[in-house]
Amino acid sequence: MLELPKSTFFGRIIAKDKICSHAKANSELKDIFAKQVERIRWLNKISPATLNIAQGEHVKEIQVIEVSLSTSTPDKRILQTIIKGIRYKIIFALVYGGKTTYAVYYDSKTSFTSDTPPKFVGNDTDSIWNSILIQMRGSALDKGKTIDEQIASDAVREGMIRHIERLKKQARSEKQPRRKWKLAEEAKLLNEKIYER
Repeated sequence: MLELPKSTFFGRIIAKDKICSHAKANSELKDIFAKQVERIRWLNKISPATLNIAQGEHVKEIQVIEVSLSTSTPDKRILQTIIKGIRYKIIFALVYGGKTTYAVYYDSKTSFTSDTPPKFVGNDTDSIWNSILIQMRGSALDKGKTIDEQIASDAVREGMIRHIERLKKQARSEKQPRRKWKLAEEAKLLNEKIYER
């Protein structure tokens, strides 16, 4: 469980239809909510009003939202819809079958999950949020990089890896020996470039 003082406790049930309404969800998404989400509970609010911390420049508040699920593999649009409906930085506590998994979204495409709850480290809302992202990411940042720089760098690296896989696949199916060699060589050079980064 998350280790937070009682002053942060909110404990309010959020109606699923209210979230869907705020996020302007279509009927398909409302149906997914009805089938896959049992309950949404606003557990905690981390802000200068609830903790002895300063207001960050970018992050005003961090919310902890518990989502009780009726499936182990929920549709990823569920959390994205809750984010649209609440519009704060959110730590999700996803509960299914007596087990809790934690999730955060860096942006609309980049998310991190962990079975271990994050610790709240920092003296303002910005530093606490950055610390949570680093912990949830699951590995240390490269030397001298901020979380934003690291996530951008990771995205470039993942794009390069996908490109290498496409090149290797093309090389395997290529009939002309010269073209096959050229594709394999390009994949090899890109692979070396990844490990130089």
